[in-house]
Amino acid sequence: MIKKMILKKLLKFNLIYQIIFLILFSVILKANEVKIITKIGEEIITNIDIESEYDYLTSLNVSLKQVSKDQLISFAQNSLIKEKIKKNELLKFYELNKKNQAVDLMIEDIYKKLDINSLDEFKVYLMNNNLEFDNIYKKIEIESVWNEMIYQKFKDKIFIDEEELKRKILNNQEEIESLFISEIVINIRNKNEINKRYDEIVKNIEMHGFKETVLKFSISNSKNNSGTIGWINKNSLSTKIQRALDEIQIGEITEPILVSSGLLVLKLEDKKFLKNKNNSDEELQKQINFELNSQLNNFSRIYYDKIKKNFLDE
Repeated sequence: MIKKMILKKLLKFNLIYQIIFLILFSVILKANEVKIITKIGEEIITNIDIESEYDYLTSLNVSLKQVSKDQLISFAQNSLIKEKIKKNELLKFYELNKKNQAVDLMIEDIYKKLDINSLDEFKVYLMNNNLEFDNIYKKIEIESVWNEMIYQKFKDKIFIDEEELKRKILNNQEEIESLFISEIVINIRNKNEINKRYDEIVKNIEMHGFKETVLKFSISNSKNNSGTIGWINKNSLSTKIQRALDEIQIGEITEPILVSSGLLVLKLEDKKFLKNKNNSDEELQKQINFELNSQLNNFSRIYYDKIKKNFLDE
């Protein structure tokens, strides 16, 4: 009788164990289920692709780990869509998956910013973050070739007033004010939207912080780097932007600034004063590069917005 009771309990325990195992197994299967999220041209984007993009973004920009997972997953999906659209457009004019010196330099810049000393160390770092170097190389190649295409298409429309830049440099005093700034750039259809869109940004910053607001709203390429522009000579900025920055303290954001690319909001992260080394040629080249990149980024946004409709409407 006792043996039958023990056997009955064992069978009951075994049945409960099997049920728990089946539930856990089904949860694991569901978690790993591949779902098609969207399609760009002939390429599909799955939930697994988005998770991999999440790993890629947070591994190459550790500051993004401060942003909520839900916001980053949304950002990762949009990032992948943008990459696929760029790739499809590039294949009309270029051959990809080729050795590219510009890509090598971009990769070197990336791992140095991560305080990694060599390419081999970088490959180990990627492997530890579930990433493959060959896939990263292809992603960066797309950005590099896209930048080259934008330059070739719009180089005749670029205008840089070197004389004005020289005048600003020559007017520099013994000390140069250097500002560390971050940005949010958004599209607006007309000036009547300025206050409404700015209020949205301010409320989102108050609730979620500046970096998360960048991911949600900004259309600038700096979005991939949490909106960071970095250290910049104050005199290289336009008078309008200088005035806006003069009105705020470190840690604050400017009032909305209307620029050619849309509505600009700047955050003053830090500032310092540097001794003027009077190297006017070097400073001029820095300011030319800054202005060139600014104009090219604007052309890039315009061109991307134009072509994405063709792919998203398919």
